[in-house]
Amino acid sequence: MTVGLRSRGSAYAALALLTLLWAANWPAMKFALYAAPPVSFNLQRTWLAVAVLFAVLALQRRPLLPASWLAVVVTGFFQTTMNFGSTTMALAGGSPGRTSVLVFTMPFWTMLIAWPVLGERVRGAQWVAIALAIAGLLLLVAPWNWEGDLSPRLWAVLAGFGWAAGTIASKVFQRERPTDLLTFSAWQMLLGVLPLTVLPLAVPQPATQWSVTQALLLVYVGVVSTAIGFLLWTDILRFLPAGVASLNMFAIPVLVLVMARIVFDERLLPSEWIGIACIGAGLALVVWRAWRGGRVEAALPMPTPADGG
Repeated sequence: MTVGLRSRGSAYAALALLTLLWAANWPAMKFALYAAPPVSFNLQRTWLAVAVLFAVLALQRRPLLPASWLAVVVTGFFQTTMNFGSTTMALAGGSPGRTSVLVFTMPFWTMLIAWPVLGERVRGAQWVAIALAIAGLLLLVAPWNWEGDLSPRLWAVLAGFGWAAGTIASKVFQRERPTDLLTFSAWQMLLGVLPLTVLPLAVPQPATQWSVTQALLLVYVGVVSTAIGFLLWTDILRFLPAGVASLNMFAIPVLVLVMARIVFDERLLPSEWIGIACIGAGLALVVWRAWRGGRVEAALPMPTPADGG
C-alpha cells in the first residue's frame, strides 16, 4: 500500500486529482524555468523526487535493490536522461501547451518501437493513426518555417520518443525478471539522472535565482507531481486497470492547453490546432480499435513518474 486508497470510487477520484496535478506540472515547470537554467532545474527536481521515492522504499520496507541492473540502466537512460532532460529543454524555450502535445505523441512512438522489439506488428487502423500523428507532428513542428526557433519543438519530440523507448524497455525487462514497480522506478530515475548530473561540470550553468516562489515550484514539481504523483498512481492501479487509468493521457494535454491559454496567453496558429486535432484523432483511433478488440490494456502504455513532464 502507498497512499491508502480503499475503494474503486476513491481510485477514480484520485485519478481525477492526479490528472489535474500532472497537467498543472507543465505551467509550474515553465514558471520555474524563468529563474533556473533547464539543466539545473531538471537536476534539482529529479534528485528531490529520487530522495522521496527511496525514503518511501525504506519506510515501507520494500526491496531496496532492483532485480536487474541492466533493466534500470537502459530504462533510466530513455525514461529519465532523455525524456526528463528533453522535456525541460523543450519547455525552457517553448510554450507549455504545444510542448505537452508533442511529448504526448509517445503512444505512436511506442507502437513503432514495439514492432521490431516486441514483435507487435502495426496493423490496419493503427497505420491510419500513425499517419494522423505524423501529419499532426509536421503541422506543429512546421520544419518549413525557419523564422522561429525549431529546437524546443524538436526537444519535445525527442522527449516523447524517449518516454516511449523507456516504456518498451521496462516492459521487456519486467517480462524477463519482474520487480517491484516502485523499486524499479526509483532506481531507473537515480541512474538516469547521473549522466545529467555531470553535465554542468562540462558546461557551466548560470546560478538559479532562488526565492520562496522558486522553492515552492521545485517542491511541487519534484515532490508533489513526480514523487507523490507516482505513489498515487501505483495505488490507483490496485483498483483500476492500467489501460483504463491511462486514458488520462487524453485529458492532460487538453488541460495544459487550457491552462497555457489562461496563464500565459498562449495562442496557436490555425495549422497548429489542425495538427493537435490530427494527433487527438489518432489517439482516439488507437483506443477505439483496442476497445473493439478487447485489448484496452495494450492501447496506451502505463504512465510512469515522467508523465507529468
